[in-house]
Amino acid sequence: MPRMSLSVHRSIPIVAAAAAVLGLASLTGCHKPEKWSFTGPRVYLIEGTPAEDSDGMVRIRDELVQHEINAKVYYPKNWLKIVVDIDARPDEEVILVGHGHGAFLATQVVRHYAQHHKTKFIEAVITLDAFNKDWPHNGHERGDKEPHTQPMDTPIGHNALLVRNYTQQNEESERWGSDLVSTRASNLAPQHPYYWYDDYWDRRPIFGQHLVEHVQGDDVRHETIDNDAVLVQRIVLMCRKAALSPYHYTPPKHHPDVETKARPKPTRTKTRDAA
Repeated sequence: MPRMSLSVHRSIPIVAAAAAVLGLASLTGCHKPEKWSFTGPRVYLIEGTPAEDSDGMVRIRDELVQHEINAKVYYPKNWLKIVVDIDARPDEEVILVGHGHGAFLATQVVRHYAQHHKTKFIEAVITLDAFNKDWPHNGHERGDKEPHTQPMDTPIGHNALLVRNYTQQNEESERWGSDLVSTRASNLAPQHPYYWYDDYWDRRPIFGQHLVEHVQGDDVRHETIDNDAVLVQRIVLMCRKAALSPYHYTPPKHHPDVETKARPKPTRTKTRDAA
């Protein structure tokens, strides 16, 4: 098959980028900002596909709420609600946690705010076995063929201040998660964020800092969220550190999403008329 000319080849990503911008604008229009119960950072937990069994995200959310930390669970079908909520109050600190395809969507949120016209630093991104189900993986990367191999590296925006990417390589797992590569000082740094994924379609490597922490153990698999208690404690610690700022010590009664309690009206005791 003859190779396409450079002009035609590059027009495909341009059209795809334009469609992505229009799609993001249209899909976010039907969502409204969230209502939060506490002050401090917002923790957005993104589950993967149903086949990835991300039920542990619900346990993590419940435990974080018990620590009076804002946390909500999202899914691949409604993850754009996160963008709407961040846009409503961009000064609030953001912590993203994703599993499987949800981990890839967390990098999408970071990429959205890496654009020059709306740059926002993301306080922390925690990913577990990031995997984009929509990329054209080969059989070894999908886990359909032996031997298993990791998918190509996933870009993570330089506007993410802290990144923890946990992956496993259990032979019995259906597939493995990818490494994250920071766009800071990488070959992607000069490019617009919507072109960051061009290298994947061309099968070109990303040159940058690799962000990965390999998790070992026979019971560690892609289909499970392991050590959720440890993950909760790490998130709690990050939120507590953020609370050292005077801004996050604002009393709850001053928080815009906390409804003020109605004051009870004073009641007068009836006195008998003098005879």
